[in-house]
Amino acid sequence: MAPTTELLRGALPHPDVQSLEEVNRAILKPLSRPGLGWWALLAVAVAGIGVAAVAEFIQITLGMGVTGLTSPVGWGAYITTFVFWVGIAHSGTLISAILFLFRAPWRQSIYRAAEAMTVFAVMTAGLFPLIHMGRVWHGYWLIPYPNSRFLWPNFRSPLVWDVFAVTTYFTVSAVFFYLGTVPDLAAARDAAKGLRKKLYNVISLGWRGTDREWHHFGKAYIFLAALATPLVLSVHSVVSWDFAVAIVPGWHATIFAPYFVAGAIFSGIAMVITLTVPLRKAFGLEAYLTNKHYDAMAKLCLFTSLI
Repeated sequence: MAPTTELLRGALPHPDVQSLEEVNRAILKPLSRPGLGWWALLAVAVAGIGVAAVAEFIQITLGMGVTGLTSPVGWGAYITTFVFWVGIAHSGTLISAILFLFRAPWRQSIYRAAEAMTVFAVMTAGLFPLIHMGRVWHGYWLIPYPNSRFLWPNFRSPLVWDVFAVTTYFTVSAVFFYLGTVPDLAAARDAAKGLRKKLYNVISLGWRGTDREWHHFGKAYIFLAALATPLVLSVHSVVSWDFAVAIVPGWHATIFAPYFVAGAIFSGIAMVITLTVPLRKAFGLEAYLTNKHYDAMAKLCLFTSLI
């Protein structure tokens, strides 16, 4: 049975938006032919990747000594950068999952950006345990697998903890993000033509929006949201142990786990605001990202900053 106009009106993000078709047109508009600004930003991103590749080549060629790592400084900038990206990554899914479980209505306009931020941030974070090894091509040594020399990873090493934490969290977050985008990909398919339409049809799994599909979608989504919430808390607690297990005054403390989780939520909300403000202006999404959404995020940011 088709939803009534009143139910649809309750799902709309702003009174000025008249229909869900209007929502689809506004959201899918950035997927049209990119302009000069998009190519300029892509060039900047590619240049940044090039600089990073050169830096990694220098490190591989000259050794880990170029990073300034010494005996008393065994982690250095790599661990702090890793924690930064992991903190941002963990908060995205946590924000989306918790707001979904508590049925926060203002979540609709920000959760996709938060989940996408999570997936790409955790991919970036996953690079740092490999870079920190020095010999990136031996990264698979961190994975416990049967081998002829009966070698086994040292599970007391925080580097191994980070690999398991990032891998587990990336898997759940990627599935959570992809599942949520299936109806969106179907909407993009309906507006596309040619090869792009076929591609969207494949990755949207042939979604048709029937009651049966929505029923199963809702069950799977709430299951993943309930799974992701405690997973985020546990995984970021593991990351905090990178510092807590060190015999360093001020670090060897049990407060690190909740402190890191609170800091992750704080930094993640701040990053969502940082990402959505320019996107709101660039793509004309003022009707979908309103002051109400930023007020709610600012309140969460203020609350976590007090912890």
